Amino acid sequence: MMDVKRIELVIEAHEKNNVIKALKDANVHAFTIYKHVGGYGERGQREENVFGDMFENVTFVIACKNDQLESLLEALRPMLKQYGGMCLISDAKWLKH
Repeated sequence: MMDVKRIELVIEAHEKNNVIKALKDANVHAFTIYKHVGGYGERGQREENVFGDMFENVTFVIACKNDQLESLLEALRPMLKQYGGMCLISDAKWLKH
């Protein structure tokens, strides 16, 4: 097993490609995207059953090495500041196969 940081990022769907670019720029290639997510946060309630990227959230589950974390967070921070969302970071173990 390998020690990693697990990042759970909820952000507006229209920022999905910018997040993917930030991941690639940080050399992070392990992520999953969940579409059609809803919830309640600073900007009110967001329904999961909407049409179009302007009104939908996505969730990224990202695994990165400890030394990749800071540069990735600095790339994500402006998107979160502009559009809102949530970013949770925790320690995790990656079972490599």
